[in-house]
Amino acid sequence: MGSYILLMRRAAALCLLAAMVGFYGASLSAQELPDLAVGQEWLIKSTHPGTAKVIIGRIEPWRDKVAVHVSIVDLPAPQEAGALRISQIAHAPFEKSALAASLDKLIATGVPPAENFDSGYQQWKENKGGIYTVPIAQALGLGM
Repeated sequence: MGSYILLMRRAAALCLLAAMVGFYGASLSAQELPDLAVGQEWLIKSTHPGTAKVIIGRIEPWRDKVAVHVSIVDLPAPQEAGALRISQIAHAPFEKSALAASLDKLIATGVPPAENFDSGYQQWKENKGGIYTVPIAQALGLGM
């Protein structure tokens, strides 16, 4: 139960951070954006081989942008002693081009998002949350 509470606090903190982020990472033109669809599982771009993956759970208009709601799974364990070890983030909303800048290779389709994706999405919607406009590694502070 304690790890669930920590996970939910982390998800809430990510939603809050998403509301405050206001700049773009590498911006792609519309022609360069991959075709994104619900149920796709992608490897995340990394400077070194990693295990982190993104599963697309929902795509919708958001203000004058397109929000892509994802689960981030198989996160690498931090190397620092005593660091919080979270292996997944159930819900994180990204602007489409920021997410596209984070994607490396499509590895599967028809994949359901993480177990708590829907509750994270509902919390985001109720709180009128923002979206990340930077690549995943930058939003999460990962050394990827």
